[in-house]
Amino acid sequence: MLRASQAMRKDVVFVRPTSSIAEARRLMREFNIRHVPVIHRGCLAGIVSDGDILLASSLRSGRIDVPDDPVESIMSRNVVSCFPTSLIQDVASTMIRLQISCVPVAVEGRVIGIVTSTDILRLVASQATLATGIGNGSGIDLQMVRPAS
Repeated sequence: MLRASQAMRKDVVFVRPTSSIAEARRLMREFNIRHVPVIHRGCLAGIVSDGDILLASSLRSGRIDVPDDPVESIMSRNVVSCFPTSLIQDVASTMIRLQISCVPVAVEGRVIGIVTSTDILRLVASQATLATGIGNGSGIDLQMVRPAS
């Protein structure tokens, strides 16, 4: 049985409630991530996604103008989290049902990791012994994959 601890990333990038939305976006771009937990006094207070930032931003002269407002003004406060021992199937089912793409992993309110939909796919793919390419019975036709021109 696969657990959240097997899929989670332990190097969690986070912000504080008073951090600016622009700072959260900068961190997302720098670390190539789409979600940033908001930590207050060591505990999970919320989460900000790239979608939240986009909704808070405006378009000016063909550029995205990200406000300097604090992230607490746009963060989701009702954050679903899981334990390191949570079954990955349960985490994935919850993500599908709630239409969310990440779940912080917490112990006693303290974030120790984060599981994203990409992390779950990576874990499942690493468990596949047959999916190595064309003609191996995996049902995957890699001939359809073409580089972008």
